[in-house]
Amino acid sequence: MKKYIKSILFIIIVFLLEINSVNAQGNYTVSLSNTNVTKGKSVTLYIKANNCAGRFNVSSSNSTVASIEETYAFIDNSTYAIKVNTINSGTAILSINAFDVTDYDNNKISGTKTLKINVSSNDNSNSSTSKKSSDATLKSLEIEGITLSPEFKSTTLEYSASSDAGVEKVNIKATPNDPKANVSGVGEVSVSEGANKLEIIVAAEDGSTKSYIINLNVKEYDPITIRIGKKNYTVVRKFKDLPEVDLFEQSQVEISDEKVDGYYNEKLNIYLIGLKDEEGNIALYTYDDLKKDYVEYRWITVGGITLYLKEPKNKKENFKKYTTTIRNTKTDIYKIKNKEKIGLIYGTNVATNHTGYYLYDSKEETLARYYDEEVKIYKDRIENYRNYLMILMGIISSIIIISVIISLIKTKRRRKRKKLS
Repeated sequence: MKKYIKSILFIIIVFLLEINSVNAQGNYTVSLSNTNVTKGKSVTLYIKANNCAGRFNVSSSNSTVASIEETYAFIDNSTYAIKVNTINSGTAILSINAFDVTDYDNNKISGTKTLKINVSSNDNSNSSTSKKSSDATLKSLEIEGITLSPEFKSTTLEYSASSDAGVEKVNIKATPNDPKANVSGVGEVSVSEGANKLEIIVAAEDGSTKSYIINLNVKEYDPITIRIGKKNYTVVRKFKDLPEVDLFEQSQVEISDEKVDGYYNEKLNIYLIGLKDEEGNIALYTYDDLKKDYVEYRWITVGGITLYLKEPKNKKENFKKYTTTIRNTKTDIYKIKNKEKIGLIYGTNVATNHTGYYLYDSKEETLARYYDEEVKIYKDRIENYRNYLMILMGIISSIIIISVIISLIKTKRRRKRKKLS
């Protein structure tokens, strides 16, 4: 009897056990298979994305010393290897920039990480025991034709500057205090209207680094300013600065008596324009010319269905609202319980213009049009699951009670036998 009870209890524990996964904060790490190498040999650069995904740009400060075979990579929560070929002796700084990377909570990950590679003409060239310099400061820093504020000092690490409207490229010049140090982020750099963060990285001989930041504002020609709530935005005028969007065609929208680049979908009959916030972030917004109204356009594409996310007018009974991240977009999803893998998402199918609930399966990563019959089956399964659980718990309780009664009866009989004997 005890053996059966233990087996049943074990089944209960396995049946009720749930493992909840928690997403760690996204980040990325970089490393080299070897930082000291003989010229002519290759090394491997490893970029590891932890709980994040997106595009990483890779560059070399001196391609005549170390040449990179791939200048960018798209990585999704994995490790990516890039081959680096060494050509001549010397030192080069490899810069790995998180260009368009977000974690699974849709938080943007930015910044640049550097690695120093020393290339020698023979295997014994790095055997010197002399102490390497740790000086990673600059002797001079400037943008050609543009004034920095405050005036440059090697100990001041951040500056601001402003350029005339129409500037698309600037020339950054920098000289390190130590001739053996390497500087990256200099030369001709592309910029766009509005805020631009320019980072100049100095790598000392011993590998230590220091970053100098120039916050450059490129003025617009008569910027069109929009106020939404308590925030100010400027209208993005050019296609090249707009984010890509599915199932929309390039078009032009008239705002404040001026035509600007945007998108149009004939099926939905809506226009999209780009708005840049005060931090320089660009997002797409729907534009209603009659109401002069701007609403952020949020969408997801799953299994060939592109859904324009909206707030439902009628909430489904017994369903609660939760928030999840799908394709790097924060999405409202309606479930009976948060742990369920299936839920409802409300929006408009951009291809068909059908507005309503769609059934999303996070395990299979599928999206399908919602029908009442499907949800009824879904509810019935949950109800059956609850009934089975109640029946199982009743059976187990009965077994435990019976076992206790039997045990008490046996104990009482043993006591009687002892008295008779």
